[in-house]
Amino acid sequence: MSQPERVLLVDDEANIRLTLGAMLTRAGYEVTTASGGVEAIALLDEQQYDLLLVDLKMPGIDGMQVVAAARARQPDLAVIVLTGHGSLETAVEGLRYGIFDYLLKNTEPAKVVERVQAALHAHATEQRRRALLNAVDAAVQELRGSVAATTEAAGAAQAERTIIIGQLQLDTWRQVATLGGRTLSLTPTEFRVLLCLAEHAGTMLSYGQLVKCAQGYEASDLEAGELIKPHIHHLRQKLEPDPSSPRYILNVRGKGYLLAVNNE
Repeated sequence: MSQPERVLLVDDEANIRLTLGAMLTRAGYEVTTASGGVEAIALLDEQQYDLLLVDLKMPGIDGMQVVAAARARQPDLAVIVLTGHGSLETAVEGLRYGIFDYLLKNTEPAKVVERVQAALHAHATEQRRRALLNAVDAAVQELRGSVAATTEAAGAAQAERTIIIGQLQLDTWRQVATLGGRTLSLTPTEFRVLLCLAEHAGTMLSYGQLVKCAQGYEASDLEAGELIKPHIHHLRQKLEPDPSSPRYILNVRGKGYLLAVNNE
């Protein structure tokens, strides 16, 4: 029987630790709780976790500092942030750390558990994808140079897995994007959003379509807009020569975004 997935729940409010901890335990997870940042970081030094569920605003060491410490110690950890009030600035800051989701503290506990399940599923899928990619790459490296036909096949596979839009290239196997030969430092979510736009270059995708394509779940237009806008903001900072006047990712006001085809 496989071991239950481990969740570290960090919140300075005891009632939230008790409520969410009980629901996550009933859902089959092994839950460890911490009442603050110092305790959480100590636990991260002692044990490996699959997911960190952390309150944003806490006295002393706040949630983002805990996330930064977690990333330094356990880079592959899935992360969900809870907050009393959302803001674009905080959401954008969170994106730097590859946060899976950003939930208000008044979110129904059952919804929080649902997002924990989604985050862990996405985390497990990504781990399997990386393992498979490493295995494939190792096999290709072993065969390369010894058989000409194998080298040609590897080149064909590279072409098939690459999407090219002007100077923008996306390697769908490695989840690497380059622009004019420069590698873009993208989080997994940012890459998925850009890939969705690239696969439909020149066509507008609504907020809901982008959330469904990149995150894998349905959301209302209002919720989808709030979820996708921080990712678009961060992508533009990395992609656009002038983020205030974008020429790659274009906005269709109140509806969605499209990736321009003519971006030479």
